Amino acid sequence: MCIHQGILIGKTGVGKSAVGNTILHRRVFESSPSANSVTEKSQKAETSFDKREINVIDTPGILDTSKSKDLIKREIVRCIQVSAPGPHVFLLVLQIGRFTPEEQKSVQALQELFGEEASKYMIVVFTHGDALKCSIEDYVKKGHVGLRRVIQSCGSRYVVFNNNDVKNRAQVRILIQKIDEMVAANGGECFTQEMFREAEEKIQQQKVDRAVAELLEYQFGFLGILDNRVALFQQVLLEGLREQFELDSGTH
Repeated sequence: MCIHQGILIGKTGVGKSAVGNTILHRRVFESSPSANSVTEKSQKAETSFDKREINVIDTPGILDTSKSKDLIKREIVRCIQVSAPGPHVFLLVLQIGRFTPEEQKSVQALQELFGEEASKYMIVVFTHGDALKCSIEDYVKKGHVGLRRVIQSCGSRYVVFNNNDVKNRAQVRILIQKIDEMVAANGGECFTQEMFREAEEKIQQQKVDRAVAELLEYQFGFLGILDNRVALFQQVLLEGLREQFELDSGTH
């Protein structure tokens, strides 16, 4: 059976957890449209779909600039552990009708965390598809120039979800097809780099069930590097806020 592993990334309140539940076809992740995160730590759940095993990893809103450096670092470590040896796809979740300065910098920031190659493994998932007054293609074409740049950075890969219609498996099938195409273009391999490889080695060394090993605490050698990467990640997101502030100030 083919295995796909995906990490959900986005700001709090955009519908990350709801996307995960729609893919899984059951409510596993706590979900709320509020600005307060209900996902406190990275979690993994599995399902089967069209002869594929799908692992979905939900994360707290790491694109939120209100999150502390220590919290982001802790959750990235946990995310790396539960997704080792690496994800096949980063699902960047954006909400129809909402596009923030931090989201404009999201791909660049994630590349600071995981490296330049990460964008080759990204797909944008739009939520609130029921709010669309036109096709998703027209929405993108007529939308914010920064949104088009984000999508181009992700290889122009995007889908739209209506999480109120969880019985609609067609939207999940379209996403899986896009993941299939992207995985094939990436040589059939998952995304990996030194942090994921070290986590996989630690997990493989344990004499316990993998699901247990993924949640153990380890002394990783990459923590110093990750500390610098998280600082750069947050700096890029804050640049987005600063640029928007300067733009708004210039219009008054």
